Amino acid sequence: MESKLYKILLLYYDLMNLYGDWANAAVMERELVYRGFNAVLEKKSVGDKIDFTLYDFIFIGSGTERSQIACMRDLVQYKDAFLKQIEAGVPVLATGNSHELFGKSVTHSNGECHEMLGLLDFETTRENTRVTGDCLCRCSFIKEGLIGFINRAGGSQKGDIRRPFSVTPREGARFAACDEGIMYKNLLGTYLTGPVLVRNPPLMTYFADIISGEYADVEHIRSDKFFEYQGKAYYTALAQMKEI
Repeated sequence: MESKLYKILLLYYDLMNLYGDWANAAVMERELVYRGFNAVLEKKSVGDKIDFTLYDFIFIGSGTERSQIACMRDLVQYKDAFLKQIEAGVPVLATGNSHELFGKSVTHSNGECHEMLGLLDFETTRENTRVTGDCLCRCSFIKEGLIGFINRAGGSQKGDIRRPFSVTPREGARFAACDEGIMYKNLLGTYLTGPVLVRNPPLMTYFADIISGEYADVEHIRSDKFFEYQGKAYYTALAQMKEI
């Protein structure tokens, strides 16, 4: 019997990929293949025709403020189709400032305001400061916690929103402890940037379980050397972060 085929969408791969965020889509493809499924990774960007109904997992990474607006201008034509898939439970991961796309608006420090997708009731306001540093994110669905790096424009998000992460910054980070991120059905957004799934095998497992509908214990990080080293790196960094 032929294995099920899962399709992964790397959305705006060229514009929203500041810190190697594309690796999140690549490692998910590898994870699904490791589990015995067939998986294919497709890349789409501005000007491409996108059928969101084709995909079992959608990833979008971090970008500059200018790139974010360019993507929003393109994405608006697919707004209803994209949001329909989210409502249907298709898993979506948005890292960095891409998760701001799912709010109502983004206002820049110069007062310029841009309308976003409006799925969730929050508004982002930016300031001429930077929020940067390594951090530990605690949440209810990953008992070990997540490690990561934040580098975003200063400012705030206001509105009725479920914050999945309680963030503890590493010493020297340019921000205080806070709650952050968005969570709605199987959409998860966070200001964590870069290869978040590579650095956090439990989060990769969490999404792969949702995609495939099959539960796999995190301890299946496993005999393959990639997963072995990935697991060691995660637990080493996690131990260091918990020393804060």
